[in-house]
Parts: sequence; structure tokens; C-alpha cells
Amino acid sequence: MTGSTSSTLSTVTGGAAAWIAPLATGLPELGELDLGRLHRFDTALRQLLVRFPIDAEVQPTLRSERLLHIRHELAADGHLAAAVAAHDGGYGRPVLVQTMMQFICGYHDIDLRDATGLGHGRLIAAYASGPVRDRWLPRLLAGALAGIAVTETHGGSQVHATTTTAVPRPDGTWAVSGTKAWISRLDEAAMFCVFFKDPAGRLTAGVVDADAAGLCRRLVTPTGLSGWAWGDLHLDGVRLRRSDILGRPGEGMDLLREHFAHYRPLVAATALGAAAAACDSVAAHLDTRRKAGFITGLRDNALITLGRAYAQINAAMLAALTAQRLSQAGDDRAELWGCVAKAHGVDIAYAMASELSLLVGAPGFAADSQLAKARRDLNGLLYADGIHDSLYRTAGRILTAGVFRPGARVPLQRLAETAIGPLHKEG
Repeated sequence: MTGSTSSTLSTVTGGAAAWIAPLATGLPELGELDLGRLHRFDTALRQLLVRFPIDAEVQPTLRSERLLHIRHELAADGHLAAAVAAHDGGYGRPVLVQTMMQFICGYHDIDLRDATGLGHGRLIAAYASGPVRDRWLPRLLAGALAGIAVTETHGGSQVHATTTTAVPRPDGTWAVSGTKAWISRLDEAAMFCVFFKDPAGRLTAGVVDADAAGLCRRLVTPTGLSGWAWGDLHLDGVRLRRSDILGRPGEGMDLLREHFAHYRPLVAATALGAAAAACDSVAAHLDTRRKAGFITGLRDNALITLGRAYAQINAAMLAALTAQRLSQAGDDRAELWGCVAKAHGVDIAYAMASELSLLVGAPGFAADSQLAKARRDLNGLLYADGIHDSLYRTAGRILTAGVFRPGARVPLQRLAETAIGPLHKEG
């Protein structure tokens, strides 16, 4: 029943569950069935990581293969589609289930950020034509991965300056040419959602098969987020049919804004899960040293750092959950909250992981340390999915535009009902 939504997880000690249980008390959308699902997901993920380890010392190519295995296994067990809408072939659970699953993934390893959900494939579910949905949605639900190609060498925040263009062909299709830079899932994605200028010069998006003729990849070695291949995607006259267009020609910017209002809170939750794991790891390390007699007691600065990390991680996670609610409800503030939730959440996660690592000492800076890997990955998230000065600038622009009145309040009950229907009890 929704009156005691944390009881399922509160019986599990330690790990991500210890963080999720108190947060769940403020989430009326999540019933006992959802929290039980989150517990089973965490358990399944732990078991899969034993079969397919992705530790810091695992080579990137092998890690990406194992990550795909994990995604397919989770899809087969029903975890991938938990929060996918029923009309898209999923189980239709509240979107906050996915937000919490992202936190759990991040707690284990940020490279698991695509372990469940449609990811950027949500653009296909929401905006693709019938034939394209029919072709790709079943594959996405079975574990296929979607990539997104927006950024070019001039930067990802200047989408209006996109140089990738489409020209008409005699058969009525378009030929798309250009180069997209710093693209993740470069080798692993089954399809890409590509943003380009259509023949009329309007920003437009379309779905491109990863095996399409005219695609060429150039791999770049990243310092973090190395679970997926990363680099440049070159398009040379790639054929695009009218049915491959997402939405309508010229709607590219609107699609981007709506999609990332939904996607960025998930990024924040993943990052905060990694920071929570760092907090637990450091606390356990200090406790072990004290019990072994290596230290007689914990210094105040260590206790303060741990306490501050716990407070800031939870506060940022609550902001991410609110941003997710607003996005799901189609609220006008969704873009604003998505921008600040991602920027602030990742900023906090990176800062806390960095400060906490100092309490561990030299072991926390070894190349094969999970703490060191988390810091590298979090550093990558400072740039991925929206660099933070651009996101904060967008928020400032919205706030100074006079769109929202100071006295406005967020009707959480109404938002919850918009997302999942009238609140109800689950037995």
C-alpha cells in the first residue's frame, strides 16, 4: 500500500536500497510492487555483474560487450521495459521507477547508465512514424541500443549552427552528409537519432540504421565513460526516407528540448548513485581502519565531509525526481528543471566523490580503484548531455524572461495523477 512505500526496501540493509528507502517515503507514485521491482532489479544487477564483471581494469572493448550482455539479460527478465509506456510495449510503471533504476545503476557503475530503459530510443517511441516504430521498438525492448548524434566540432550547445545537411534525391528521399563529433555508443548502437538541416535549412531529426551505407566511424579514446565506444560519426550521402523523419521536418529543436527535459534527470540520478556508492565505500573504509586499530577515532573533518555528502546527494536526488515528474506531466517548467537538475546533480556528485576520495588516501587514486573510475566517469558527465555553463545559462534565460510568476506552486498530487492516473493502493 502507498502508505508504507519504503517497507519493501527498508528490510534490505546497505547498498543503493539504503538510499532509496527514505526517498521513497515522499514518492506517492511508487507502491509496494514498484519498490519490490527495484529490489529485484538491484539483486539481478548484482548477479549479472558477477557473471559479466566490468571493473575498472577490464579493457574497454570487453567492457562494452559485457554491458550489452547485461542489457539484453535485463531485457529478457523484464527489467528494461519496467517504466516504458504500455502503448510502447512496456509495463507502464511510473517514470520515477526508471529514475530510481538509474540511481541503482550508477551506484554499481556509471557505465551501466544504459542498462535499462529506452534511453535515446525514447525519441523513436515518441516521434517516429508507424513503420519505424514497428521496426525498432521491438528491438529496443529486446536490448538493442540507440545512439544520438547532435554534437559537431563547433560544440554541442550550438545546435542552431549544425552543418550536417540533407539534399533531395530524384527518388524523393534525402541524402544526409556531415560529421557528428564526440558521439557515444558509436559501435554498439543499432540505430542513431541524427539531427541535421533539412533542404529548407530547418533543424530536423531522423532515424539512421547503424549499418546504413555512407556511415563511417572514427574512434577516440575517452578518459572516462569508456563503457561505450566514442568518437566521430561521418555521414556521406546517407539515404533518409520520409518515414524515417522524427516528428515533422523543422521540429528538431522542439524534439531536443522535450527529450532532454526527460533525459537529463536520469543522467543526474545515475551520477548521484555513483556518489552515494563513494560515500558508502569511504564510510566502510574508515570504519574498517578504526576497528583494525589503524586509527583511534575519526577526525571531525572526515565526519563533516561524510555528513555533507549525504545531505547534498539526497537533496540533489530530490531535485532530479521533481524534474522527472515535471517532464512526465508536460509541465512548462520541465526544461528549466531538467537543465538545473542535471547540472547541479552532476556537479554535486563529482564534488562529493572528489572530496570523499581524499579520506581514503592513496588507494583511492590507484588506476584500478572504483573510486578513481567513478571520478573519471563523473568528470565525463560534466560535459556529456549538456555542458553545465550552457545549462545554467539556459535556466537563467528562462528565469529572466518573466515566464513564471513568483507565487506559482508545483501541484505534486496533480502531477502524480497526470503521470499514472489517480493514486491507488496496491495489495
